[in-house]
Amino acid sequence: MQKQTRLSEADKQAATILSLIDLRDKSILELTLALLYIGEGFKGNSGTGMGNSDSLILKFFINVLKVCYDLDTSKISCELHLRADQNTESVKKYWAEELHLPLKSFKSISIDKRTVGSTTYPTYHGVCVIRCGNIAIQRRLISLANKYCRKILNEG
Repeated sequence: MQKQTRLSEADKQAATILSLIDLRDKSILELTLALLYIGEGFKGNSGTGMGNSDSLILKFFINVLKVCYDLDTSKISCELHLRADQNTESVKKYWAEELHLPLKSFKSISIDKRTVGSTTYPTYHGVCVIRCGNIAIQRRLISLANKYCRKILNEG
């Protein structure tokens, strides 16, 4: 009961903060994406991309890329990293539906051989990797996140 009360209080506090923010403000959306990207996004020269097992994170990633950068989702390619006991076709269909992407966007599936013989939780759908190939977006997001963090640290 105590935990539920604390969760409810945290939910109310989050709602209060969100009520103060203009969620349509592209600069806020881009900054939020930049902070997510600096933690979760690809940093190499392969372009802008992110992998995650949480569909909410990946939906946010795609949505904000569309809003802030006019991303053409037909340019997105996906890879799946699954456990040995997962049905590749049903998991691919799950991610396609969750992310509102066509099945043809899913280019490859890799299976973790270390998981042979162990059972996967029913709610786990592997890791989906999203790539949009545009290195300029990656550079901008990383630069924005770094500059923002430094500015906060220097002014705080």
